[in-house]
Amino acid sequence: MRKLILLFLLIPFAVSAQMNYTAQFDNYMDAQVNVNDFSGNVLVAQKGKVIYEKAFGLADREQNLKNNIEGKFQIGSLTKQFTACAILQLAEAGKLKLNDIIGTYFPGFPKGDTVTIHMLLNHTSGIRNYTEIPEFWKIAATPMEKDSMIALIKRQPFDFSPGSKWNYSNSGYFLLGYIIEKASGQSYSDYVLNKVIKKAGLENTFVNRWDSILTNRARGYMKNRGVWKNASYISMEGPYSGGAIISTIGDLYKWNTALFGNKVISSASLTKMTTPYLQHYGYGLGIDTFQHHLSIGHSGSIPGFASYLVLFPADSVVAVILSNNFGNSIAFGNALASNIFGIPVINPYKHSEIKIDSTILDNYIGYYILASSEKVELIKKNGTLYRRLQSSDMELKPESNTKFFYANGNDRQVEFKIDSSGKAIDIYFISGGVKEKMERL
Repeated sequence: MRKLILLFLLIPFAVSAQMNYTAQFDNYMDAQVNVNDFSGNVLVAQKGKVIYEKAFGLADREQNLKNNIEGKFQIGSLTKQFTACAILQLAEAGKLKLNDIIGTYFPGFPKGDTVTIHMLLNHTSGIRNYTEIPEFWKIAATPMEKDSMIALIKRQPFDFSPGSKWNYSNSGYFLLGYIIEKASGQSYSDYVLNKVIKKAGLENTFVNRWDSILTNRARGYMKNRGVWKNASYISMEGPYSGGAIISTIGDLYKWNTALFGNKVISSASLTKMTTPYLQHYGYGLGIDTFQHHLSIGHSGSIPGFASYLVLFPADSVVAVILSNNFGNSIAFGNALASNIFGIPVINPYKHSEIKIDSTILDNYIGYYILASSEKVELIKKNGTLYRRLQSSDMELKPESNTKFFYANGNDRQVEFKIDSSGKAIDIYFISGGVKEKMERL
């Protein structure tokens, strides 16, 4: 009887804890909708159980149709882990080897005798990323034969000697798709559907074709100068094995469970897939830490859509974010997980710029490093604070003397804690409402 009484006493506590998560998740996501116009679907699971699953915004703005949890979204580069699994399966079957040189599959390919399948999988091949080639975007809406796409890739100079450095390359994963076809004797879509997707027990995941009729297909949108527009059309022949899959939050959660439960590839292959090589990248997966919690996952983006699937294995927490208006999926997923980790999360709010004495900025310029090893440089230019980037510098607008927000509206801020002399003693980078301390170099 005493055990029974204790059980009844514990049940309300457990239910209350879960309800608190739900309230925190709702408050955060509702604020993202109201402040940042988030549209999409969200799922959070803990210890093998879904504890939050919800849809926000519109799946079709023209028809005023709301998103629902069965919605099918473009997942962009989350496709890469499906492609990596297909390659590993074929390696297990002896139909290829990870150290095969790509010249075996693409005779005449530049440096084809030194680039290996392993390098394509972990982005160390040095092959130029085709999405960074202006010529690609001129033809992105046009269906293209694989050989024509490969010819475009072959014409580009290498970014570095194969195996020496890391640079994200969709081109490498495009080549992997073609290798799957040559090694299996099937089309990429047929092989991945029958040997990977179905093997994982997924029923709402496909290699996308725009001429297919799919129920609950979400349309992609982008905002241009405050006005919603249909996302630019892109033919699926380009994204192909690097980004053409369409899925749901429920299926992606099932996929994560099947992958890490060794239902798709062997334990030995999963170890290869989740080994962090250069830049904490495995095969179609990033292996890193977030707020000292081990994370294994990947994000994706394709015109009108953004995605994020992450597993925190030590915490048995999974987050899935699918957006059909280019939402900051990584920040959202990490913020929701932070609630479970007990890490404070700042709900989004409207930022207002104020005028400050520009001499204050002299205390802030310099180099900083995040826990993720990302290096950040802050500079002063024409009396304004900027984050220096490779492409173009990002303006940081002051909302106080010590807090600045990114001018592009992507819900990122930099905050300084100063001493009595005005010198910065602690510096924080804030993304999606989660603070991360930066060290000054």
